[in-house]
Amino acid sequence: MVADQPGQNLGETLAPRPESRIQLCGRLIAKVEGQRLEDLLPGRQGRLLFAYLVVHRRQPAARSQLIDALWPKDPPAAVDTALSALLTKLRGVLGTHAVAGKHDIRLVLPAAAWVDVEAATEGLHRAASAIARRDWTGAWGPARVTLHIATRTFLPGYDAPWIEEVRRRLADALLRAHECVAASGLEMAGTELESAERSARAIIKLAPYRESGYRFLMEVLATTGNVGEALLTYEHLRRILREELGASPGPATQELHKRLLQGASKAGGSVARELKTVLFTDIVGSTELAAALGDRAWQELLMKHHAIVRVNLQRFSGHEVDTAGDGFLATFEGPAQAVTCACGVLADLNEAGIVVRAGIHTGECEVLEGRVTGIAVHLGSRIAASAAARELLVSSTVKDLMAGSGIDFGDRGMHELRGVPGRWRLFAVKAATVIASVQR
Repeated sequence: MVADQPGQNLGETLAPRPESRIQLCGRLIAKVEGQRLEDLLPGRQGRLLFAYLVVHRRQPAARSQLIDALWPKDPPAAVDTALSALLTKLRGVLGTHAVAGKHDIRLVLPAAAWVDVEAATEGLHRAASAIARRDWTGAWGPARVTLHIATRTFLPGYDAPWIEEVRRRLADALLRAHECVAASGLEMAGTELESAERSARAIIKLAPYRESGYRFLMEVLATTGNVGEALLTYEHLRRILREELGASPGPATQELHKRLLQGASKAGGSVARELKTVLFTDIVGSTELAAALGDRAWQELLMKHHAIVRVNLQRFSGHEVDTAGDGFLATFEGPAQAVTCACGVLADLNEAGIVVRAGIHTGECEVLEGRVTGIAVHLGSRIAASAAARELLVSSTVKDLMAGSGIDFGDRGMHELRGVPGRWRLFAVKAATVIASVQR
């Protein structure tokens, strides 16, 4: 029980104390001032009442509203008495100050309380605002917070009109957050193209008539060199719209299709092909970590992460190409520099409490206005995605080029890398041998 504190207008003056965290999507969690209270809530109806008051905590709720929320069908004969009994029990758990009012009821939580449905709405707003400012990395964290929350069902096992309305809002937030991830991922490129593709496909699955998902997927596929698949995506959209709605794709989608048919490139200028060693890094479990930490702590962690990576890039003559939220794409003139740099990054970040993985490949890249693309870049991204936590994986090309360097590699076997034809043998760098080779 959260104890009352007489003599204070706690409805307005509750100050931040130990953590208060309410989760209504997925498993119900009610942590108020450091105390877990969900198992103390008065039964199924008590949990429903608590959830309703949390969702509507910004304005008082009349008793008639609470009755409709709790008993939308077949209310008990003495419904007002039943509501009073529930409110009394809820005050016994939360404290009388936390369930304020007699006729108009309002839940009072500590000032710094975190509520998941509110965090989802705020995250989407911040992500959309960042997209509007073309601040692609600024959209990354907030959009993923919304995705992490809205993917789970609101109050699973309960049904009521107000619950369905909240679920509809969260479903819309989920779609819009996927759009923010896809848009930012396309612009940041590098490892975030994979995130953009996942979100584009999620939009299509969740809302098969929503054209934005198809456009994002077409752009991702075209950017990664799969123009044919991008055109097939358009044909799929065109067919379902015609057959099921008697409609055609909208002007924006048709214009993108026309541009792909004409072979237009997003960027002008001439493309040079150069041999590069590409290094990809990313934070392990970044989505869950961002949601757990909250925006401010997550941004502070990212700043520390970026600073450590950049120190190592400067030390080993690496060229930063893209900073995709929680990951880096960098190029080097040779694999030895990339491997020693990556080992330094993994060691320094691990010491700072940040767990990452990395992947390296050497191959011919298309270089345009400082950006690199091509199958070699795509392959490097897939190799990094295959690495375990605190692991550096490299292709057999990198291993062969480093013969005689004194650095040892552990065979990780053959891998199928999504989007890359064939099977690829990958090797894990033994960090201790890298340190020894540098010292020599």
